[in-house]
Amino acid sequence: MNKFKDIGLMNKEKLLQIFDYLNERLRENQMQLEITIYDGSIMTMVYDNRPATRDIDCVFSETNFKLLDNILELTKFAFNLTDGWINEEIKEPLKSILKEDKETYRVYSNLKILKPKAEQLLAMKVLAARPEPAKDFVDAYILCKDLNITTKEKLLDICSGYIYLTLIGERQRKFIEYLGEDLGYDWK
Repeated sequence: MNKFKDIGLMNKEKLLQIFDYLNERLRENQMQLEITIYDGSIMTMVYDNRPATRDIDCVFSETNFKLLDNILELTKFAFNLTDGWINEEIKEPLKSILKEDKETYRVYSNLKILKPKAEQLLAMKVLAARPEPAKDFVDAYILCKDLNITTKEKLLDICSGYIYLTLIGERQRKFIEYLGEDLGYDWK
């Protein structure tokens, strides 16, 4: 029995099954789609940081949205997903990003999945700096380790490529300070 089925969580395996299913429905409808995934979906699929995610934070390329909505409803039904399983609210924070730096994550016959590079994702996590239960801090820690960031200067240099440093307020400053402390550095 799938332990994620009843509570609406999607683990890496289920996410990949959903993308396979989406690709098949797109193929049947002779439709091509490009989707960029963010946040929990990436941390679950790419970094194996989370056992599961509640939604797929994403942005779709320009497409036939009436047909896509139908395909998404079929997917929701087929996988017994909760309302809000597709979350396009990421569009709002993306307005603060200076540039998108995407790379291909996976290519199917009719579906292409993109993701932001780790540097962009880290800058987005620092800017968001949400308190628990959001996973921004844990995600930023993993991304710093992955990118071998050992100084506050290097972190801020990366961030400045994606966000205006003037957007960093007290919450983000504390976030960075605690991040450095957890990594074993003094970033005051």
